[in-house]
Amino acid sequence: MRRTFFSIITVLLAVSTFAQVPTGYQTEYASLVGVSGVNLFDAISSIAAEGYTSHSYRDLWTYFWTTDAENGVLVDPYSSCTWSSTRQQCGNYSNVCDCYNREHSLPKSWFGGSDSNAPGTDLFHLMPTDGKVNGQRSNYAFGECAAGTRLSAQARGKLGNSTFSGYTSVGKVFEPDDEWKGDFARNYFGMLVRYGKSYALNQADGGQVMFSNTGKSITASNHYGLTAYSVALLMAWHRADDVSLREQHRNNGIQQTQGNRNPFIDCPVLAEYFWGEKAGQAVELQDLVDCGCVSDSYLPTSVENLHVAPFPSLTFTVANGAVYMTCLPDDATVWVFTADGQLIESTRSYSPEMIIPLEKGLYMILVSAQGQKQSVKLMVD
Repeated sequence: MRRTFFSIITVLLAVSTFAQVPTGYQTEYASLVGVSGVNLFDAISSIAAEGYTSHSYRDLWTYFWTTDAENGVLVDPYSSCTWSSTRQQCGNYSNVCDCYNREHSLPKSWFGGSDSNAPGTDLFHLMPTDGKVNGQRSNYAFGECAAGTRLSAQARGKLGNSTFSGYTSVGKVFEPDDEWKGDFARNYFGMLVRYGKSYALNQADGGQVMFSNTGKSITASNHYGLTAYSVALLMAWHRADDVSLREQHRNNGIQQTQGNRNPFIDCPVLAEYFWGEKAGQAVELQDLVDCGCVSDSYLPTSVENLHVAPFPSLTFTVANGAVYMTCLPDDATVWVFTADGQLIESTRSYSPEMIIPLEKGLYMILVSAQGQKQSVKLMVD
């Protein structure tokens, strides 16, 4: 049973960014409450794959105009060049701003070298970038290089030997500009939960520097698929460079084209449960509300508001150490509280019937759907 603690009389305030997260996904993220470790990895992996539709590498040229366009031009993390036409696609190039291409920010040589498999065409790490700078980046791992070389005034990012504290032996790395570092960190987190159990992401070049999922293994001991270097680097970038409106726009655009979303853009706090201050702990509801991926409308706000019955057909029956619910409304979330206000179960219903085993005691069960809430107090004996 999923367990966390929350007082039902606590009023939670959601930040404004939750409006960016579709309602169905808010319910999915709320279902993570009380989950931890590899189980949490698997749950987030399922959410990250939800709605995904396969597409071709060629489709990216068209999709970029939904995912990466602002004011009629493509936004390029590797240059300040203006890309406003399909005629500027690479092609040959000699200088920065000659043309743009489809950059695998997680180099394809790290997962098998294909442009036809799912990671090879996944928009969450494929971005429109200047061809010349992309060539400079090559397959080098991301990092920080204080004395790195920038190709021109219009180029973004630089290449040089690692100067990241504690990891100067990493060697040559590519450092993006500061405003893109968090984006790339969350791209990597999202790609890892999406593909880390299906593809070894450390097959060649800088892959071994950044990913540790040899044999497609994801465990707490291998940092859930990241090397110690990646944990230090990417979490620093993730914390220093918050999710921007541009990144939210890209997440929404990818859902429109590719069908799925990146949970670490929707819920940045989730990274802390793998690689940060909360590593190994169970997800807390307060964190999801505070980071903006779950609205407080999913939670009971006061005891007085719970004595309503908007679902007249909903029934609750106690038998054989369990609560049986029938005629649940569509897309409902069910919350189970102990008599002293501890939230011990939260789950989304996928059918009109549900069974929840419970130990002996007094419980309050809350059903939330379509902006309405209904509750009942039950004794299990």
